[in-house]
Amino acid sequence: MVELPEEQTQEGPVCDRCERLCEPLELETCPICKKAFCIYCVYRVGSRNYCSRPCGDAFFFGSDSDIEDLPEEETEE
Repeated sequence: MVELPEEQTQEGPVCDRCERLCEPLELETCPICKKAFCIYCVYRVGSRNYCSRPCGDAFFFGSDSDIEDLPEEETEE
């Protein structure tokens, strides 16, 4: 890769994970954390793309805070 002098910098969309300069069509937005990620950083779970494994797992398995928000089950005695 060719490095540019400091006064010449490239501008454009950048992957939030690897900080790679990307074409606009190479970037997707994570549905969980809303970070941009490139086709090289994608984490696929099911038929969806996420920026990382924690985001993919959060969608399918939820987190502890999601479980705490559920109403308690009432049992008859």
